[in-house]
Amino acid sequence: MKVPRVKHKVKIICTDGSFVTGFVHVAEGLRVLDFFNDQQLNFIAVTDATFQNLREVHSFKLVNDMYRKKETIFLNRESIKWVEEI
Repeated sequence: MKVPRVKHKVKIICTDGSFVTGFVHVAEGLRVLDFFNDQQLNFIAVTDATFQNLREVHSFKLVNDMYRKKETIFLNRESIKWVEEI
């Protein structure tokens, strides 16, 4: 049986300085805060994810890695520093 999910757009800052914008799919009736605080989830799936590396640029290779878009990424919950629902 599938649990109905609600799509929420979020901004996430990770402990390494990466910045992620995308959607998390939260069970209907559950707050986004409760979803991120769930101790049973080790990884958070973010869909339509756009992420940037906010570190200083010291080479051409890093410029290419600064901005990416992926259909789905999985973030380790321990690496999430800050979340804002937008």
